[in-house]
Amino acid sequence: MNKNCYLIITGGTGGHIFPAIAIAQELKERNLKYKIVVIGPKIQTRAFEQFNAKIYYKYDKLSLILHTIKIFKSIFSEPKIIATGSYASFPALFWAWLFRKPYYLIEENVIPGRVVRFFSKNAKMVFLPFEEAKEHFKRKDNLFVTGVPVRMFNKVSKKEAREILKIPEKSKVVLVLGGSQGSRKINRLAVKVAEKLSNYEFIIIAGKDHDRLWDEFFIPRNVRVFEFFEDMSVPYMASDIAISRAGGSAISELIYFKIPAIYIPYPKAKDNHQYYNAKAVVDREFGIMIKEDDLDVNVLKEAIIEVMENRETYKKNILKYNYSDARERIVDYLQGIFEKV
Repeated sequence: MNKNCYLIITGGTGGHIFPAIAIAQELKERNLKYKIVVIGPKIQTRAFEQFNAKIYYKYDKLSLILHTIKIFKSIFSEPKIIATGSYASFPALFWAWLFRKPYYLIEENVIPGRVVRFFSKNAKMVFLPFEEAKEHFKRKDNLFVTGVPVRMFNKVSKKEAREILKIPEKSKVVLVLGGSQGSRKINRLAVKVAEKLSNYEFIIIAGKDHDRLWDEFFIPRNVRVFEFFEDMSVPYMASDIAISRAGGSAISELIYFKIPAIYIPYPKAKDNHQYYNAKAVVDREFGIMIKEDDLDVNVLKEAIIEVMENRETYKKNILKYNYSDARERIVDYLQGIFEKV
């Protein structure tokens, strides 16, 4: 048994995977030993090339049971287990709970996922995004508000980012993020709004909707569409404001880059958790929220103008947020550098 090695369990969507990557990067930066176990049917292996990762492609309940058995050995060889929730964490947490192995949980949302809620009682610590999340747990003494750990990004200036994207330096720039799966409705409305706001520049990270968007629309000259962007520091740094879904990782990255946003929660998210994520940041005046049912071209256009005109005020509010160093805080705690405060 290696007492100084950490086992990170993740999988599912980017909202669970990105915080795991962030923790792995911090452990690697500190020359600490770690392993990552990733479970999911459509895992992008490219994201894990730099890490010591074992990927299991789960397709059905039977394969999940088989993975549970395979993970058994890892649970007993690595004493510190860190899980980011979702069904992917269940096998490892089950064995850890059954044999009383210490484990830690990272929750990205204000409304915790079912796996995190189920295993939280016996967790050594549950790391949370906002104070509001505490009310959803019965046990309170193992909750630590740290913010959501954010991946390490390359350092690039706003000027450099706009040069890379061929955007005029003094332009008003809107970043459109539809989540890891892409949002068909948001992407199409953004293109239509861009036609009306010809003095604005738009960057759309379209995800899986990329090809259909090009097929169905004439893309205006003030719109740049990408399926994904390998170095997200470039579009983040190039942008003044954003239009975004309200997943925990998306919100944490927008906060990290101090970008005011128009949040459009995904209405079919479990427990309506994206609405409560958006409410947490809107209550702090980091931006505004529009429900998808209320969304149309004119509503989105007016929202963009309003947030752009008041972006400095929103940005000042974001700067007051004290949890942009969540990645470092969590690993500090795991190492025993400081206790919960």
